[in-house]
Amino acid sequence: MSINSIGYIDGLGDAVEKGLVKAVGVSNYNEQRLRNAYAQLQKRGIPLASNQVNYSLIYRAPEENGVKAACDELGITLIAYSPIGQDLCILLVVTEEICNILQSSLLIPRVLSGKYTPENPPSGPRGQIYNKEFLTNVKPLLGQLKEIGGNYGKTSTQVALNWLIAQGNVVPIPGAKTAEQAREFAGALGWTLTEEEVKELRDTASKVRPVQGFPAEKI
Repeated sequence: MSINSIGYIDGLGDAVEKGLVKAVGVSNYNEQRLRNAYAQLQKRGIPLASNQVNYSLIYRAPEENGVKAACDELGITLIAYSPIGQDLCILLVVTEEICNILQSSLLIPRVLSGKYTPENPPSGPRGQIYNKEFLTNVKPLLGQLKEIGGNYGKTSTQVALNWLIAQGNVVPIPGAKTAEQAREFAGALGWTLTEEEVKELRDTASKVRPVQGFPAEKI
């Protein structure tokens, strides 16, 4: 862990001890940085509460890079951002290249909601990644989400969010801009997909070409 990282984590620990905050959480920490931060705080008797990373049904890098396993092992809640997505480029002053990367990453759950189709692809840079070919390949997964949702009286978005919750130790944080969206997201709670449904969705999603996630997770 770099000196800057050590100082950052120590500062967060100081904030807890001074009663300024109740817990410490980090974002986009890879497995090693996560373990280092956990060990550093543990010396002071302070738990590391969460790690916020990009995680969805068709972006499962946290499962592959050791982050999810480390969170489960150490009792750190994995907060899954971008399960529904929002255009952060509107809020951040970034270069066009970074904006394109952010937009391509944050589109993931919108694809799962069924908003985009081969006949109605997204516009701009995102359309170059989530093109007609990709949207055609993802159609079986969208159909499966819709079918399963029909069995529960739920939307595809609610099924996709529930799939994340079913992974255990995961809290998805979709961004709601309207009361209607908030109500839809809340509908992902209070019920559970069967183990068979969770596996079927994973198997189908595994056949979809992986998409680019937020690059900070590789730092």
